[in-house]
Amino acid sequence: MMTLEEIVAKRRASWEKRHDINYDQNVIVPAAIKYIHDNPQLKREIVEKPWKLIEIAFTIVDKKKNTVPFFFNEVQRDFIARLEKRKKCRPFFILKGRQQGFTSLITAIQLAFAITNKNFSGMTVANTQENTDTIFNDKARAVYERLPGILKPHEKFNNRKEYFFDLLNSSWRVATATKELGRSKTLNFCHLSESAFYECSMADLQKSLGEAFTQDAIIIYETTANGYNEAKDLWDSDGCENVFYEWFRTDEYSSDELIVLDELSDSWIKNRVALLRSMGVADKKIAWYVIKYNSYLDKSSIRQEYPCFAEEAFVASGECEFGNELVIKQIEAVRNKPFCRRGHFDYKVRLSSYAEDDSLELYDIGWIDDEHGDITIHSEPEHDNLKGDKPYTIGGDTAGEGSDYYTAKVIDNMTGKTVATYRRQNTDDDLYADQIYCLGKLYHDALIGIEVNFSYEPNARLRRLGYDNIYTRERLDNETNRYEKRFGFKTTSLTRPVIISGLKRKWRESDGNIECDLDTLHEMLTFVKNDKGRPEAIVGKHDDLVMALAIAHQVSEQGDHEWINAPPKMIEEYGLPANRVERTPAEEYMEW
Repeated sequence: MMTLEEIVAKRRASWEKRHDINYDQNVIVPAAIKYIHDNPQLKREIVEKPWKLIEIAFTIVDKKKNTVPFFFNEVQRDFIARLEKRKKCRPFFILKGRQQGFTSLITAIQLAFAITNKNFSGMTVANTQENTDTIFNDKARAVYERLPGILKPHEKFNNRKEYFFDLLNSSWRVATATKELGRSKTLNFCHLSESAFYECSMADLQKSLGEAFTQDAIIIYETTANGYNEAKDLWDSDGCENVFYEWFRTDEYSSDELIVLDELSDSWIKNRVALLRSMGVADKKIAWYVIKYNSYLDKSSIRQEYPCFAEEAFVASGECEFGNELVIKQIEAVRNKPFCRRGHFDYKVRLSSYAEDDSLELYDIGWIDDEHGDITIHSEPEHDNLKGDKPYTIGGDTAGEGSDYYTAKVIDNMTGKTVATYRRQNTDDDLYADQIYCLGKLYHDALIGIEVNFSYEPNARLRRLGYDNIYTRERLDNETNRYEKRFGFKTTSLTRPVIISGLKRKWRESDGNIECDLDTLHEMLTFVKNDKGRPEAIVGKHDDLVMALAIAHQVSEQGDHEWINAPPKMIEEYGLPANRVERTPAEEYMEW
């Protein structure tokens, strides 16, 4: 008995030989369906995995407007493999470029379910009425009507943007997204097409659709990106199995006009061509990309329409302050880089026994591993037996108004690189200060500079704990007309541009290598100039980590930049202490 895969191979071989759609539809497909119908084992396999019927019997209109057998392209095959291994109750989020064939594929999968399974109920949700009509007419009806009669169950109706097969009690429909869609429905399968472009709130739509899904429903969000909106929030939420498909994985995106590679119009496309070549993309595909780029009036739109990286697809309009290309490159460089550990410090607190005031001390300090912990250790503190301890600085940004985070960044004073990150949305000033105290002690009594714009408490807490390496600034006392020292960093209209400019300079000079934390890099990607020219996070995003990092680099100028607590220098030729005492012969014996 042939397998389903062998039946597909025979159809493919026939097509490559003849390229005759009539022969395919009138001879090959009917013969394949009859063979499957006569073999119960193959019928059961189709019912369990209806998508296998597509390459056996379905057709599609290609980009040249020719009707051809529906054979999967590379990205479609990849998604089918993921579908077969899917985790129940976990939706897919497909982020992709334009015209990669996913709406056609997922519509065909739902049709295959509807004509082979009893009590199936599927739905496709489109972003506009126009696309609702297009999906039903071009992606569904045109495909269904070309199927051989043996595959068409009895239809109760197929003219209301819906197919209903009454003998199977199965159906599929397409509808436009509204906040009330899906109420009073029961769905086994839901495809949310171009979900980043819905006019209604995705949160409202999820509420109405959520009660309609069966326990093992297949749910697929599929879209090109549309800036930083609810779709981006869903992508970042870890609530879906995120799948990104680069444009160059689509076979049709290729051109023989290689001459365009010698006539690149600007530095951006030159750098992009170099990047694509370094990624192993063929010149014919790169030529197609350059032609597409040249055709756009708004050149930046190619990053959204034909992205090379997931972050690039969502990139906000305009250039981020740290350079989109450089941030995205660094994200890709560190995406799969493991961190040392994640967790938080555990400790006890008591009144200090060494002071008569209200001083405190932390004791029994220990580290607790926690994959969801507030602190990420990217690099452990360094110590060299000959050189001493490496110097570090901690910059902190306390939560201000609304949904801001408490953050801190620990940097290596000698390299400028981030070695640890703290981020927590809901905590108290004293608990935040305690964790920063422990971080400071871990990193060799690091210099700590915490912003004081919203609260002086963290710095006051550090002083009560006896931490003696706190950043100080000078403030003019109006009464005495003298400068007095104040603890903590003050962000003002004068200091803010300075620290951001300093961070940008160090970021460029290091080619982005000073930062390895993904949350921080994502914040950098949405840190842009607003309408008034002030650099800040776009609406709905955060810049707490960016500000903590900028503060850390500014504050570090007050710290050490060479090894500290080093032992006495050694004589190079012997490696012995420079102030060694000559021994008598009786003292030459070495005790082990």
